[in-house]
Amino acid sequence: MDEVYGIGPGDEELAHEAAVIAVSWLLEGGLTEQQELQLINVRLHGNGHEWIGDAMKVDAWAKAFRDAVNAATDDEEGRQRVAAAKDTALRELRERLLFEIDMDWFRSRSDHPGVRESLRRIVAAGGPQSG
Repeated sequence: MDEVYGIGPGDEELAHEAAVIAVSWLLEGGLTEQQELQLINVRLHGNGHEWIGDAMKVDAWAKAFRDAVNAATDDEEGRQRVAAAKDTALRELRERLLFEIDMDWFRSRSDHPGVRESLRRIVAAGGPQSG
């Protein structure tokens, strides 16, 4: 568990990097089961209801992006819609990850690596181009 309570130095960059990678996963055709689980399990869940809630958030986030991309046409307007959907997906996930970092002190336990470490693992896994 990290000892920083709340948002600390480097947290905004860490959340942004993890969000960029997750959006790159979506751009490559969607989340794999492992990637989806990484996003769901960023934080410690106190019970199954919390886990299901986070699973639903990840699914809704990915579906909103996928629907926007699928509805886009192959013209300038369509490309602008895809770019806007990408920006929205990035912003929404980054904000969620920052919230989870901020709340990590409250939910932490020794059997969970902590939100920061979970995000570092996503960053280490990298985007589609790295494997």
